[in-house]
Amino acid sequence: MIFWLMIGLFTFIIALVCFSPLLVREKMALAPQRDALNKSLYFQRLQEIEQDSTLGLLDNTEQAKIELQRSLLDDIPVLNSEHTEKQKPKKAQGYIWFLSGFLSLLIVASLIYFKVGAWQAEQQLQHIAGKLEHFQQRAQQEATQPLTEQELSQFALSLRQHLQQYPQDAHSWWQLGQIGMNLNNPQLALDSYQKAHQLMPNNVEYQLSYARILMFSDDPSDKSQGENLLKQVIRQDHSNLDALGLLAFHYFEKENYKMAASTWEIMLKLIATDDPRYKLIERSKNAALAAENKGD
Repeated sequence: MIFWLMIGLFTFIIALVCFSPLLVREKMALAPQRDALNKSLYFQRLQEIEQDSTLGLLDNTEQAKIELQRSLLDDIPVLNSEHTEKQKPKKAQGYIWFLSGFLSLLIVASLIYFKVGAWQAEQQLQHIAGKLEHFQQRAQQEATQPLTEQELSQFALSLRQHLQQYPQDAHSWWQLGQIGMNLNNPQLALDSYQKAHQLMPNNVEYQLSYARILMFSDDPSDKSQGENLLKQVIRQDHSNLDALGLLAFHYFEKENYKMAASTWEIMLKLIATDDPRYKLIERSKNAALAAENKGD
């Protein structure tokens, strides 16, 4: 509703600028016409008085001139009134033309907007924003029914719309980060995880997600920040295998093979020997020990 009121207001302003001569033309012309008429009448009558005085037809010329001036002053309101009455139809026509121009401009502007404007895109955005709950329910079925790339894009768009109204919703920021990872958009994931972590710095899940993407950064400062976050997670949850695994890989990447092997050894103690991950972790630990022995 506000949008259409703004459209009407701007159209009225444009019409006022374009068609204002229709409203002021007669008013501007009225004063010069009145002055010209008064001057013409005055000098014509004055000339007649001078002629009569020359012919000896007047006894008191000065008195006649004074009476002429009074007569003209008395006639001015009448002349103005008569002239104004004549101008009323013209003024009415000016108002009619102005109103017609304004309505025509409004109709043309509306037609152009409906033809090439962004109202369809706005409606689509509103429709997608209204499907946030649907996408959140679909995300819970991700294991059996993965979201398509188009659904992920629409989900991200609906989350952005939601976060414009509720920027303190940490969970929605985290969800947007998850979508960024699925869409292979690391910058979106990094910014969203960072925002979620800032809003809830003690949330282990948000810490871990943010640390994970920092660990894959090429910037050493990001890796260092990610390492500190992983250590914070492990201090809160000593058995967090995701944090331990990322930290062990980080140590191995830094060629700190002793710490890598020790971290993987801790992970082996936390899982059963028949766990599918056990052999992979054991091989990683042995690779770290072999690299350490080779370095010695």
